[in-house]
Amino acid sequence: MIVVANGTPREPAPQVILQAPVLEPDMMAERIARFDWGRTSLGPLPRWPASLRIAVDMMHLSPFPCAVVWGPDLSVVHNDAYRALRPVALDALGLAFDALWSDVWPAMGPWVFKALEGHSSFVEDPPLRIACGEGMDPFWCAFGYAPLRDELGSVAGFLHTVIETTASIEAYHHWREQAQGFERQIEQHVAEREQFWQLSRDAMMTVTPELKVHAANPAWYRILGWAEEQVRDVPVLELVHPADRAEVQVAVSGFLQYSNTEQLETRLRHRDGHYHWFRWSARFDGTLLTAVGRDITEDREEAARQSEALMRNNERLEVVGQLAGGVGHEMNNLLSGIGGSLELLQRRLQEGRLERVEAYVAVARDSVQRAMELTHRLLAFSRHQPLAPKPLDFNRQLRLSEPLLLRTLGAEMRLHWQLDVTPWAVNLDVSQLENALINLCANAREACLERGNVTLRTVNKRLKTCFPDEDGLPPGDYVALQVEDDGHGMSAVEIARAFEPFFTTKPIGRGSGLGLSMVYGFVGQSGGYAWIESAPNQGTKVSMLFPRWHDPVPEAPALAPRSHRMAGGERLLLVDDELGLRAVMREYLTERGFEVTEAGDANSALERFRHGGPFDLVITDIGLPGGFSGRQVAKAMRMQLPQQKILFITGYADQPIEAQLLEQPGTALMNKPFPLADLADQALRMLEA
Repeated sequence: MIVVANGTPREPAPQVILQAPVLEPDMMAERIARFDWGRTSLGPLPRWPASLRIAVDMMHLSPFPCAVVWGPDLSVVHNDAYRALRPVALDALGLAFDALWSDVWPAMGPWVFKALEGHSSFVEDPPLRIACGEGMDPFWCAFGYAPLRDELGSVAGFLHTVIETTASIEAYHHWREQAQGFERQIEQHVAEREQFWQLSRDAMMTVTPELKVHAANPAWYRILGWAEEQVRDVPVLELVHPADRAEVQVAVSGFLQYSNTEQLETRLRHRDGHYHWFRWSARFDGTLLTAVGRDITEDREEAARQSEALMRNNERLEVVGQLAGGVGHEMNNLLSGIGGSLELLQRRLQEGRLERVEAYVAVARDSVQRAMELTHRLLAFSRHQPLAPKPLDFNRQLRLSEPLLLRTLGAEMRLHWQLDVTPWAVNLDVSQLENALINLCANAREACLERGNVTLRTVNKRLKTCFPDEDGLPPGDYVALQVEDDGHGMSAVEIARAFEPFFTTKPIGRGSGLGLSMVYGFVGQSGGYAWIESAPNQGTKVSMLFPRWHDPVPEAPALAPRSHRMAGGERLLLVDDELGLRAVMREYLTERGFEVTEAGDANSALERFRHGGPFDLVITDIGLPGGFSGRQVAKAMRMQLPQQKILFITGYADQPIEAQLLEQPGTALMNKPFPLADLADQALRMLEA
């Protein structure tokens, strides 16, 4: 600090604070803000470090003529009172300190160097006589020099304070104590600010008006995993979740233009790809936006866990009773259609009449198709549906499903995408994923009365604790898929029962109530979790968490063309314990040109394989009697013939099929029930591969 000292040994005179014509502090701040600092070693004002900005702000509060001297060139930033001390120029802003005080530099220089070494000095004996300008009497002054440190603790400059000391000894000591107290106040403010910045557990960051990251504190880097060089000058919106960017832009505009103080909740991307929720408070000082954020990720996850716990507290017996009643109702309708059609068909054949035979067959086939869909959905809900998962680029797969979803939504619905920039890979059954999305889009269309908006989002999530409780998902990395509509919403009672099979709020005849239960079962069987957030007249959001797939995603194979040709006598071994179904499959496959050998259990199948082979393809049910499954049959056959092609067929899987088994070349899976034509076409495709 620089203090103006008492000079003359003659008569004491009233003490005078050297001061230029009075200007408001804000006016001087504006002069500093308008000054072209880019021509100096300090660089542009927006890039000044926080320690320099704090020192300049405190300098404006001083009642004494003082200046901040900073940087390798000792550039000067001064207050109004300091302007009157030197006749060199109207403003000394940006000038070098040694040039500004060249006339008395021999006396001041040693104290400047001492300050730059980290030592404070108050030089009052002997005082210096300085000339302020034409027509003004020289003043005897004392000077103070106080070192200023940057964020790393290194001395980057000093505070120069000047006090004119023509007053009495008592007054002189009074002003000296005030000046020294002011020095200590600045040092304390700088130290406290730096300590708060370094030690705070909340994330802090400064952002330029162009929305680029200027600086961040250690807590920010620790929470989000980035290194300083990775995010310096990076646009903040690149780190914000795509779904939150519009809200962030609006909020920042309010901070910059109107100095709003409202809090903002948004997500920032971790270096690993998942997101953290923050509740931000911010303030704009005219140059930089300073934001302080509290990490609320765990709080939001806990709220979601509590919401899910309420939904899971249903009466299980009520669910079972509803399931049994729903299955009975649906199957009675379907069996009535099938039985009635077969009865009429039998009578017409006995009477030798063929009119309307095709209509009876069509009714029976339609009922069978609906029964197939019903069983698939029930198996999905029970998590015993055979799945054929494969690693997926999630965003790419969702985009491939877009035409299918648009057809489901209809012309009056609008589909919006908010996909994560770099989503993690997942390992899912593509057909079941598409079925789940179709069901959710169909529900959204109904909720919006066929005119509204549906938004699909993906976001990476890292769970630090079990979700929603100890019986739920373990901690780890997951990819969230959200389907949100702006329809009429759901009540808390409806949410609690939404995943129950056969529960529906749709009018009679508009839905079976199995769509959401199928989604719930598929997500659970895939190792994930699903829940619903909604309120009346506020839309509905269905969220699904799928485990992250850490291995590389292979290139998508080209789609195999559907075959329509007849077989050329290729030999098949057909293994199924259902005699009637096996007979029907054998008859159809024979008509398609295959030579078929059949077996009803595992032992018979292995006997046929050893003594009746070789076979071009083995078609086997997974669930076989006698405690010897189709999986084991396949493994035993491949021990004898490693290249044997095998097509698994199943309608129920009490245990998941090993991924390694399905990934072997020449292996495929079909879920019962299926059209016989699809079975023959699949066999031909495998033989052609």
